[in-house]
Amino acid sequence: MIQALKNSLFFALLLIVQLATAQPKVEDFKKVFRLEISETQNPIVIDGKLNDNAWITANVGSDFWQKVPFFAEGADPRTEVMLSYDKNNLYVAAKCFQKEDIIIQSLKRDEYWDNDGIAIVLDPLNTRTNGFLFGITAAGQQWDALRSPDNINRDWSNKWYSAVNVEEDFWSMEMAIPLRILRFSPDEKEWGMNFVRNHINENEYHNWTAVPESFWPPNVAFAGALVFDKPPIPKKGNFNLIPYVTGSLNKQLDEDLSLKANAGLDARVSLSPTLNLDLTFNPDFSQIEVDELVTNLTRFNIFLPEKRTFFLENGDLFADFGYPAVRPFFSRRIGLDSERQAVPILYGARLTGNLNKTMRIGAMNIHSLGSDNSFAQNQSALGLQKNFGRSYIRGLFLNRQAYNGAESVSKDYGRNTSLDCAYISDDGKISAWASMHHSFKSSIKSKTGFYTYGVAYKDPSWDIVVASATVQENYFADMGFVQRIENYDAERDTTIRLGFNDNLAAISYTIRPKEGKVTRHNIGLTNVYYTNPDWSFNELFNELNYSIAFRNTAEFRMGLARNEIELLFPFSFVSDGEPLPVDKYLNKNVSLSYSSDKRKLINFGVGGQTGNFYNGTLSQAQTDLNFRVQPWGNLSFGYQWNKLDFPSPYGNEIITAVLGKLEIGFNRNLLWTTLFQYVDQNQFMGINSRLQWRFSPMSDVFLVFIDNYDVFNGVPNMRNIQSNNRALVLKVNYWY
Repeated sequence: MIQALKNSLFFALLLIVQLATAQPKVEDFKKVFRLEISETQNPIVIDGKLNDNAWITANVGSDFWQKVPFFAEGADPRTEVMLSYDKNNLYVAAKCFQKEDIIIQSLKRDEYWDNDGIAIVLDPLNTRTNGFLFGITAAGQQWDALRSPDNINRDWSNKWYSAVNVEEDFWSMEMAIPLRILRFSPDEKEWGMNFVRNHINENEYHNWTAVPESFWPPNVAFAGALVFDKPPIPKKGNFNLIPYVTGSLNKQLDEDLSLKANAGLDARVSLSPTLNLDLTFNPDFSQIEVDELVTNLTRFNIFLPEKRTFFLENGDLFADFGYPAVRPFFSRRIGLDSERQAVPILYGARLTGNLNKTMRIGAMNIHSLGSDNSFAQNQSALGLQKNFGRSYIRGLFLNRQAYNGAESVSKDYGRNTSLDCAYISDDGKISAWASMHHSFKSSIKSKTGFYTYGVAYKDPSWDIVVASATVQENYFADMGFVQRIENYDAERDTTIRLGFNDNLAAISYTIRPKEGKVTRHNIGLTNVYYTNPDWSFNELFNELNYSIAFRNTAEFRMGLARNEIELLFPFSFVSDGEPLPVDKYLNKNVSLSYSSDKRKLINFGVGGQTGNFYNGTLSQAQTDLNFRVQPWGNLSFGYQWNKLDFPSPYGNEIITAVLGKLEIGFNRNLLWTTLFQYVDQNQFMGINSRLQWRFSPMSDVFLVFIDNYDVFNGVPNMRNIQSNNRALVLKVNYWY
């Protein structure tokens, strides 16, 4: 069976390669939407006021399209955009007419989509797949991100300059984006470009080009053309040095108060106009936002996104292989020992970018120190991608090698190879993909593969996906994430590896009214069928769902789900009962949720579900309440309640989680954020409070207070709460 699958995959890969190489390069958008710009000979003052000579003489882009909530030509209110450049910067200006009140929901950097604002989408290499995004809100707060075929990474940040000016019936902005932070060819005088304007008061998003209804506004594939009067010249010898120093007071459980100091350095070096080298020495991530914990009522582990800046630029060259449940590379595994405890990273180096217009490369090497639980680890990755229009062929090689001091541990390694191909039609409606992955360990020689293939169709009304994945039991991803392959046996307190086949068929239909209070109806049917390695039944999940979105941003959802499970190993979801026995179970449940108008100063969301859960029942309820003091304050509170009730002797339990978040923006450069979490499933309660002062562009002082607690047997009294980690951290970094 596996050999037949390999043969099928080989022919699928071959077909996709033929489709990709034969794909016509249709670029109608760049013929219709064009904006010519000229080099400015006079300095532009970045103050948000459009009175510089460069703007008076510049060509104006206007006649935006309304993208959301209704697709229509001639977006109202009017938006005008202008661009210019010199030897150092690309200059961007916009005039956004608006008589309604400006809505600002946060002064925090990178909080963009819920605020009035405008963003430019740049594709300097005309890839139609990858690009840069730079946005600014009407309150002057910056947002920058990287666009890859599968996602937008808003955690990427860089140093650029902007200003906003607000008048009675419009607001205007100016940006100066250093050419050195962009990757472009000195031979190319046309770049892909688009704009996205947020007009939150009317719940509208506008595009400069006519991005089709079924695609998100900043989709690079539908960019127009930014036409320079002559190709801009990349600057040579570009580099950034970002040193940091930290000092901290720490109090661990049963230990004395300790004082620690640390220092490190990040560096960014442009090796060519399209290749960038990132270096880090003794990195410290204490200022990174903590994860918001979630209640997990499945039998398997969950995926949390990467937030560390070092891993983000061109991260899709490593992280997008596989599919959501199985990723050969997952950077959050780096810097953890075998017990998932954080260990120091000694150094890291990443080379990413384009070798030419259609060939991308990513190479990385990171060395983390050892601990009492494991040896030091050296982890390397090499990714290559060849683009054919929007389609691509790519490969990945990963190597993890253990070290005892300076000596490698010969048999302690893990290696992975991946080959991935995708065909994407020029209009984005049709896509097909196939991939082959293998892992290598010293004592494991068989059942080491992981394979995927699928097809999809998407237009404004229909969204159809049929896909399949096969994961063999000895496929290991030492630098990655694999869900479902490890099955916990609660009676023997051990984990059994078992491969699986994952088969997905999903279809949804969307009705998009052209006017009125309702902007979208969507009805969908999802079917996921899991089988064991011998193709015998394991699990079947069916869900019928319906959602309705309103012009005022409110949404209502309902779902009916059926889940049939062949439980292969005893498992328990509660702490006071015996494990559920091996058996076949049928779960049926209904769910409802509603979220109110997000533009209001007070908004909320409520939801819940009820139904069978194995041989018992599960009832869930959750609520979120948000209070905004425009523009400087946000207070949010979330509560989740889960009641699991099983027959004797399998127990019952109520699992709760509380999340509170306070955000105060004293101004755009001084922000205080506090996160409180209580999750009794994790026996955890914690506070993370962070004061950030941006004293210079991309240069910060952080003062972080951390107080984490272990919680035993719920919270009936304070004797069951015990602090296990308390710290006060001061960190200063400077972007030179």
